[in-house]
Amino acid sequence: MKRLATSLICGVAIAALSVATTMAAPPSLTGTWHIEQTGVNGTTTGTITITQSGMGIVGMNAKTGNGYTGTFVDDTKINGKWHGPGGAGWLTIYVSPNGHSFNGTWGYNGRAANGSFVGNKVLPPSPITAAGKWNLVGAGNAGGFVGPMTCKESGPTVVCHVGALIVINGKFRTTDKVRATWVGPDGKGWFSFWFNGDNNSFNAVWGNGADTTPPVGRVVGQRVLQ
Repeated sequence: MKRLATSLICGVAIAALSVATTMAAPPSLTGTWHIEQTGVNGTTTGTITITQSGMGIVGMNAKTGNGYTGTFVDDTKINGKWHGPGGAGWLTIYVSPNGHSFNGTWGYNGRAANGSFVGNKVLPPSPITAAGKWNLVGAGNAGGFVGPMTCKESGPTVVCHVGALIVINGKFRTTDKVRATWVGPDGKGWFSFWFNGDNNSFNAVWGNGADTTPPVGRVVGQRVLQ
């Protein structure tokens, strides 16, 4: 009997430790969020701020006066409530593992779901880098600059391979613009591309021969996200 009691105590302790470990570190939602809400009342968009302390969150939409509270019940799920000029009710929120997005349903107190919502966290812009994989699409005369492109970066120097045939060698001339030369089976010339604010796309122009010649084509690059 004593051995059984000891086993039960150990089992409970292990289970409690497992739950505590699982709940130890939910993703942080603190910050500003863009929200799109849909339901029987139509579709609306807005901005809310969220402050998280441990497992609890508090949110506010300054424009509408709606407030939100909630508690993580596991790593990715929040049970919450909302209140505002239009009434009060419940929320069920499912959070992405990195804490950058969520989705869920909402309703009035004592009623079934009235609609759904998605939220995306407003993140600071990431540092601009050419390194990684890209997909090039023609935006005019693309020439041979279409399809996959892979770039490596060392300091200001950038080396890219378009497919297996074209090599681009360049340098950052400003924080967001690369000026380069290209060599391929059909000749050589210059290539210039500049990044958009999201650091996941760029616009480019290219020409034949020396970089004093006018551009003859234009392409758009989109980062291949892992």
